[in-house]
Amino acid sequence: MGVNLKKIIESGWTNFRRNSYLSFAATGIMALALILFLGLLSLQFLTSQVVSSLQEKIDISAYFKTDATEEQMLKIKSDLSVLPEVVNVIYTSRDQALSDFKARHIEDDLIQESLEQLDSNPLAASLNIKTRDSSQYASIAQFLENNSLRSVIDKINFYENKGVIERVENISGGIKGWGLVITLVLAFIAILVTFNTVRLTIFNQKQEIEIMRLVGASNWHIRGPYLAEGGLYGLFASVIALSIFYPSVYFVSDKITAFAPTVNIFGYFLVGVPQVVLMVTALGVLLGVASSYIAIRKHLKI
Repeated sequence: MGVNLKKIIESGWTNFRRNSYLSFAATGIMALALILFLGLLSLQFLTSQVVSSLQEKIDISAYFKTDATEEQMLKIKSDLSVLPEVVNVIYTSRDQALSDFKARHIEDDLIQESLEQLDSNPLAASLNIKTRDSSQYASIAQFLENNSLRSVIDKINFYENKGVIERVENISGGIKGWGLVITLVLAFIAILVTFNTVRLTIFNQKQEIEIMRLVGASNWHIRGPYLAEGGLYGLFASVIALSIFYPSVYFVSDKITAFAPTVNIFGYFLVGVPQVVLMVTALGVLLGVASSYIAIRKHLKI
């Protein structure tokens, strides 16, 4: 069995070399489809990390009108503190807000001079609320909207932050959707090119196939080389795809980390090298063998 398999693979390799131009085209298109597939995996990882990072940073801040009394503001703080989903509520008075603002811009002389010229404190008092889970912020926003003292609240900034997350999710969803469509189209083209390459090989070897039939070769011996040929397309395509993908990820990883410090895409794919290599190779070989099998079923009647 081992000798037979070796001969079949050698015959498949011979077919691969004979159709050099078509083999190159089939392998190249299949490699492109696999690269796009890896790109989709990268995008999925990046999206989940960016959204997770945004969700960790998101909070709710309720800014009060200037005529709100401290008693009213502390009453709302007290109401929020007893909610089971709330972890922490920080009250910042107008004076404290101004002091914090000055401290943050202590080296900016223009801002310091502008503040000195103002007759009154332009900053509002606020409550900053943290919940146990980011999904609970919507209920907190609703609680503030329905609070009996809602009239003293000027603005709730949750809706602005929520919009950022929704935009990121919508953009990434659109990219992933189109990426999947393009990947499927390329996979179909790769199957079509491989199918036609194997079909051409079968037509060119009709005489050899007839001789093999006459000498009593088994169906496996006749069909095997074409399946091996398709598998080789997928194998080489996966090698090309991985050889392009990992250096590309390494190159862009630092740039992505500079934009999103919590995201290390190269480290993520480096840890999963065995799984990624196995998955991409298996997918490529499966794609090639499936294409060859379809061509054999249609054009090799034995």
